[in-house]
Amino acid sequence: MSTIQRTQTHRYMCFNCPNVTLSLSEECKDYLRMRSRGRRISNIEIKMSVNKDFMNCFPRRINNLDISSTMSNDLKYLSQGSTPHVRRFSSFNANGFKFDRKANKNIRETNLAYYGKLEDIIKLNYYARFKVTLFKCKWTDTTKDRAFRKDPWGFTSINFSRLIHIGDHREHDPYIEVSQAEMVYYVNDEVNKNWIIVGHLKPRGLYDIRE
Repeated sequence: MSTIQRTQTHRYMCFNCPNVTLSLSEECKDYLRMRSRGRRISNIEIKMSVNKDFMNCFPRRINNLDISSTMSNDLKYLSQGSTPHVRRFSSFNANGFKFDRKANKNIRETNLAYYGKLEDIIKLNYYARFKVTLFKCKWTDTTKDRAFRKDPWGFTSINFSRLIHIGDHREHDPYIEVSQAEMVYYVNDEVNKNWIIVGHLKPRGLYDIRE
């Protein structure tokens, strides 16, 4: 993985672990207090500091002798980041769907209803303590009427000419954990150019994994 990809995957893992986000917030809050000279710190400032400095905040929190004894071993391994080498899959079965990287499968992120196209399937290895499989996708902008809209009949339409989080920059978030994904299909809108209508598929039982 590139340096940018390692940062993106590590940030995703950290920010999707409640214990980690709490620790990061506390660490950044302590750091901001030292610099604020008694000024009240807003939640927005804390969030911005966490997003900007999480690579340093988390290890600093873990290595704090007053706190480290209360941290689980999994959190300590997570703070180190994954190994530099990842395992890649050409396809992966999850949630009753078969996701195929080469076929550029269409994906919906279930928690926030983002729509995208699958680009890569990787398995992170945290020094054999635990492993996590992630999907890397190109996501459409979900701003209403910009690249996302619903018609009066409830059909969702998206526009792939307006993408977000494509992965080119450090601050992008192109990754999701496989449990958050479901497969959808796209149909070109014959009336509205560049717009695609989203259709939903029913999951089925699949068990094999092919590399």
